[in-house]
Amino acid sequence: MEPRPTPTSYYGNLVVLCQALSRLGLNVDALLEEAGVDLDAFRDGDGRVPWKQVDRVWELAVERTGDPCLGLEVVDGLNPAVYRSLGIALICSSSLRDFLQRLTRFFAVISTLEVATYQQHPQYACISDRAVVNYSAATVGCHSDAFAAFTLKFIRLIYRPDFQPLKVRLAWTPPAEHQHRYRESFRCPVEFGHDESAVFVALDDLDTPLAGANPELAMYNDTVALAVLEKLRELDLPTRVYARLIEYLPSGNCSRERVAHSLAMSESAFQKRLKQAGTSYQEVLDRTRNELAQHHLATGVTVDEVAYLLGFSDTSNFIRAFKRWTGTTPSAFRKSIAD
Repeated sequence: MEPRPTPTSYYGNLVVLCQALSRLGLNVDALLEEAGVDLDAFRDGDGRVPWKQVDRVWELAVERTGDPCLGLEVVDGLNPAVYRSLGIALICSSSLRDFLQRLTRFFAVISTLEVATYQQHPQYACISDRAVVNYSAATVGCHSDAFAAFTLKFIRLIYRPDFQPLKVRLAWTPPAEHQHRYRESFRCPVEFGHDESAVFVALDDLDTPLAGANPELAMYNDTVALAVLEKLRELDLPTRVYARLIEYLPSGNCSRERVAHSLAMSESAFQKRLKQAGTSYQEVLDRTRNELAQHHLATGVTVDEVAYLLGFSDTSNFIRAFKRWTGTTPSAFRKSIAD
């Protein structure tokens, strides 16, 4: 069986980070060399950087700056053009609804390290982001902050500079002495320590026409972004299945049928494509659950909670599955890590 393709980030994301680090006076070339990243090698076309290199750059950036909330600041000088056609399409959106849906639809162009989701509720709309890789502790906070800051940066560029979201949620808890920075930057209530990052928008803001709207230009650049997305999908189906499972497992409804339909594929085509990639739905499901189980157990989540998060009907089924995957029980695995 071929290994699951490595999740990647568009190289422009590191360009934005490096520009911020340069403004802070850091030796960016030395930092990239230590992280094993040659940005010039990714500049041709739509370059993609493997997630472990991205993770290492963020780790070193936090270490060098001494700022655990660095992700909050990196978008200050963001130029949408760094994201090429997608950046143009985003700033040409007709409304915030159009923008949020477009960002969600094409988020994999920016990164397959996370999954973005757009939802509308009776009182608000929400765009959220959930990591699908096991970031280091430093990077968890930085990427959570950067997602919210990136989203609000674009909204304030295309809508109103003084825009205030209803609230922001973050997938970590920054040190208490830094938490005032979030309220100052986001200009709204901020909730820390959630499973995902999210920006909440009032329904009244969703459909206000935007001054820079250009549906024709947005549509043209959508087609270019779509070509990039389709290329990623063609080469990376197991990773897309992995991302869907991250989203669906806690609900308990992660059937092959549901995942196939969410990827706009028939079950037969879905199975065929996975077979061509050297795997199967059950193998991806087992591998995903195994990886997540070990991650959750290592971070102190109870066995019962892990079983729920992985979509098992009861804890005993999870324990049997975990022993089949690893040769040991969840409790013994946790003890072996602590020893």
